[in-house]
Amino acid sequence: MTKLILVRHALTTDNQNNRLSGHIDSQVSEIGKKQIKQLTRYLEDIKIDSIYTTTSSRTKDTVKEISKIKDIQIKEKENLKEISFGDFEGITFEDIKKSYPNEFQDMINKGYEYKYPNGESLIDSYNRVADEISNILSEEKNKTVLVCSHGGTIRNIITYLISNSYKYHWNFKIDNASVTILEIDNGFTVIHTMNNTNFMSL
Repeated sequence: MTKLILVRHALTTDNQNNRLSGHIDSQVSEIGKKQIKQLTRYLEDIKIDSIYTTTSSRTKDTVKEISKIKDIQIKEKENLKEISFGDFEGITFEDIKKSYPNEFQDMINKGYEYKYPNGESLIDSYNRVADEISNILSEEKNKTVLVCSHGGTIRNIITYLISNSYKYHWNFKIDNASVTILEIDNGFTVIHTMNNTNFMSL
């Protein structure tokens, strides 16, 4: 059995301001730094064989301390990044609605198939993430693997592993610094822990 520990990065300044930060970098906020300390304490007693992050500083910063404690080198994967919001990186949905009303309506009408200008569609990001997590699971069979990534990426991973489809993407709530644990055995996936933040006391 392979155990997959999915951690969303700690709260960032862009998260606090509702700004879209997919492929652009965003710094962990002061609240996020407190979350990291509590997350690290929670993970200390959990067996971990490998740690993966994206190339974004917010994911690496979130698990940097636990990687030191466990003496595990972080493996960075570009394909585990959040969806690319393209030209809309760094702004809010309210900004899009106000300044690009036709684009905003297009977003609503097309749903999963909507592609952000010079960015990705949800389906694009799902396919990218599904390919990468499939490779990781092949390489890390019967190990306990921690993946620190993004809300959209974690939803993509879960829906891929339980349904081989992107269609349940929005059925999962993934909070900052939350822990979700999946157990994969012979191609069958069980959700062991979902969006756990009970260890937080902010």
